[in-house]
Amino acid sequence: MSSSGEQDPAAMPILLAASLPVGFFLWGIVTWMRLRPKLTDGSEQIFHGLLMALVAYPLGLLIPHARIKKAMALAHGASLLQAALLIILGQAWHGTFGYVDKSRSSVAAKWINLWGMWGNTFGIVWGAVFGAKELFYVTKFFVEYQAPPWAEVVLHVLLKSQGLCNMVSFVLVMKQFAKKIEMDAKKIEIEINAKKSL
Repeated sequence: MSSSGEQDPAAMPILLAASLPVGFFLWGIVTWMRLRPKLTDGSEQIFHGLLMALVAYPLGLLIPHARIKKAMALAHGASLLQAALLIILGQAWHGTFGYVDKSRSSVAAKWINLWGMWGNTFGIVWGAVFGAKELFYVTKFFVEYQAPPWAEVVLHVLLKSQGLCNMVSFVLVMKQFAKKIEMDAKKIEIEINAKKSL
């Protein structure tokens, strides 16, 4: 994968380095499919956060093999941050945000959020592996290897769609949170008025 002929002598062999994140991802997807009927919308995001962290850790082993090494380093770090965010969102999904499990709004926000998070990871890894120069605006001037046009198109679709999904999911979550705050305030007001009437 690497565009330069020199390879870090301490680098793990490519097959082993690639098999860890891919193996963890496949194992996680099989486990997720088995558990799906038992997961709430919140716990499903926690599960994906844990799975993303499990995949993100060994992505660091692929840095020496990537065509754009900085991009693979970013995939490693950004995916760990996203994993933490998914776990936090999953914890807050029902209690703090007030989503009703399996309701239309909860399911829609959950899936849009998951695509946004996984799409970002897949997009950055894709660009790092294929050397897609459009991955970052700054790499246009530094990437020696020319990725095939179809690889650039796939990258555009992944990163543009995930970015849009991230924004939409956060708008939906913020709207739901605002609704929960208003509902809680009304409940408190009703309780205060009820106590006053006694």
